[in-house]
Amino acid sequence: MIRVDTIGDPFVREVLETILQFNMIQKKDAVLVGVSGGPDSVTLVLALLFLVKNLELALGIAHFNHGLRGEESQRDENFVKDLAHRLCLPFFGKKMDIGNLAKKNHLSIEEAGRNARYAFFTKIADTHKFTKIATGHNRDDNAEQVLISLLRGAGPRGLSGIPPMRENRFIRPLIQMPKLRILNFLREKDQPFVVDSSNTDESYLRNKIRHNLIPRLEQDFNPEIKSSLDRLSHIIRQEEDFLTAQASQVFNFCMIEENKALVVLSIAKLIKSHPALVNRVLRQAIERVKKDLKRITLAHVQDILVLMSRAESGKSLDLPGRIRVYKTQERLCIQKEALGLRELGKGKKQLLRGVTKNLKGQC
Repeated sequence: MIRVDTIGDPFVREVLETILQFNMIQKKDAVLVGVSGGPDSVTLVLALLFLVKNLELALGIAHFNHGLRGEESQRDENFVKDLAHRLCLPFFGKKMDIGNLAKKNHLSIEEAGRNARYAFFTKIADTHKFTKIATGHNRDDNAEQVLISLLRGAGPRGLSGIPPMRENRFIRPLIQMPKLRILNFLREKDQPFVVDSSNTDESYLRNKIRHNLIPRLEQDFNPEIKSSLDRLSHIIRQEEDFLTAQASQVFNFCMIEENKALVVLSIAKLIKSHPALVNRVLRQAIERVKKDLKRITLAHVQDILVLMSRAESGKSLDLPGRIRVYKTQERLCIQKEALGLRELGKGKKQLLRGVTKNLKGQC
């Protein structure tokens, strides 16, 4: 049993309380810490170092250089490498041109960077036997994420914010810690850090929210808006977890057939459920064949509901990611096609022309 009261530093004690609350780390875990060089990730490394003895941890540092800020990016990498050396921790680094990667894959800079960064962390963790991957997201980051999701019209999953732990592997021990407390901790420890100049670039939505919207909300509406948004996210996350579990039960009740590329549901059973659960079951079904819910919107789910309730048997609906939904008698089939839906349509047209030509030849 780990005793929180044995930790002398109040800041580190609160970090440990978060770790225990969400069961982030077990004794003798090996934790790879993603470190950018900024205040959050540097604080995370120091806090976990204080807990090495209590939790019997092994630590490593990973730094991903996005190659977006020239000499400044190299400065950050050198800072993190030096920090790892001074703390006697193994260092793992990688540099990639995220700008070109984003263009090549038609992604935003943020999404391309996030995908590449987490892929790197995962590869290092797998190769070097790290059981957990820790990132420095804090309470203010979570509040900003809730506002971003709200402005984008997200549902409960988006409004639940940044999860403290994901896939039982990615952990955020600072997720309940305000930014101001983090900066004070570094000041007390006389620990330097680097500042990413892109954090002031208001072409990014997060920076607009951080530097304009939140200060305005704090000044004119609620001085504790960050705390309120954080609390809201925790409430929604709990309810989201409950409803997701309920939807899984309904999914299993309605499921007729399932494989890697196909889910078949009973329409008769599905329509007996509460509409909120039906929506979730449909999203679960899509996610199982598509492997994610990118570009799947509420409008797509509503289209499926119309197909299910009003369309004749044999009608179909195409969704992003090569997903085709079709109705056959009392069954709703959600399938990922091997070919893109345009290519699939062309193939069917060519087949139809071939059949027509053969029939003309016979006449």
